[in-house]
Amino acid sequence: MPDVAGPTLDVDLYSREALEDSTAIFATIRAAGPAVWLPRNRMWAIGRFDDVRAALRNDEVFVSGRGVAANPITNVLGRRTTISSDGEQHTSQRRVLMRSLGARPVAAIRDHVEQEARRIVDELLAGPAFDGSADFASALPIRVVADLVGINVTPKQALRWASNVFDGTGPLNRRTIAALPVAIGLLLYTLRLNERNVRPGSWAASVFEAHRNGELNRLQARQMVLDFVVPSLDTTILAASELLWQLGRDPDSWSRLRADRSLIAAAVVEAVRLASPVRLFTRYVTRDVDVGGVTIPAGTRAALLYASANLDETRFPEPERFRLDRPSGHLGWGNGPHTCVGLHLAKLEMQALLAAMVERVNGIEVWGATRTRNNALQGLASFNARFTA
Repeated sequence: MPDVAGPTLDVDLYSREALEDSTAIFATIRAAGPAVWLPRNRMWAIGRFDDVRAALRNDEVFVSGRGVAANPITNVLGRRTTISSDGEQHTSQRRVLMRSLGARPVAAIRDHVEQEARRIVDELLAGPAFDGSADFASALPIRVVADLVGINVTPKQALRWASNVFDGTGPLNRRTIAALPVAIGLLLYTLRLNERNVRPGSWAASVFEAHRNGELNRLQARQMVLDFVVPSLDTTILAASELLWQLGRDPDSWSRLRADRSLIAAAVVEAVRLASPVRLFTRYVTRDVDVGGVTIPAGTRAALLYASANLDETRFPEPERFRLDRPSGHLGWGNGPHTCVGLHLAKLEMQALLAAMVERVNGIEVWGATRTRNNALQGLASFNARFTA
């Protein structure tokens, strides 16, 4: 245990209670100090908005290249992926990804995404009650991503892979140990990919094209397929689930949206803040650093609590309330050099679903929610919903 000159809390970020609902633990961490040592997890926790944002922007001290997980196995396995890289490697890999996921290429698929969103809402409106996560939030990302990534796997397998990759970022607890074989299965699958077994013109094909152009080596190209499969599904699904849940519980906000479509973008941003699908990632600390008067020593690891920052009362008045008039500026998509590369696609998918709902749906009912349990992810696993015309 390092010499700790700062607040200490006897809490576990990965306990069953924390995975079911981190809200109380995160509030305790924010109240305890700007940086808090957690002996159970053997790392520091940063939970206040300004401090988390500052750490995300300081990628020379809070580095990703030594992994963003809380265990050494995942951190070794994740080397060469874009999320676990720094500096020029990160910049060059991100540049390749943005050719598929940047604002311009995503705008080119807008018509297709909006058409699929209308089809999904029409199907749900014509039927009985449905599962808000499986039938509403999952449908569009699965249809869009499965087509665009360009690899020959079923949506069910892609979802299983993605969920287990996130679960594998915890400490070496039971969840992580159970998830690692599945996550390794995805890694082994990508190592068998090449130009001949991905669909021409697809996202996966684009990284092999970058390899042919000398921008990436072959191993980088193969492992970067992970960057398309993993972040494109669960996070958007959890955020879209939160959006539907909040609107079903808040008929006044739903009425405002139906009356003013210009609020659609704000509703999506606010849902992502409340959902904060990724609870946390970790960073390795390269040198002693001051966080709000607390020194985090070099050679330790810090958990950056995105979900805590997004509930920081000093930044967001009434933080647990869904508000269409809330100013933007949360950390649900990260911040700094590692801002989520898929945010343009996620925004498009959620805005398309909401626009289709505004045109067609009069009433929304939601009930019976259960929450997901995952070392890195949080949100609604399942809930009942019904649309009325």
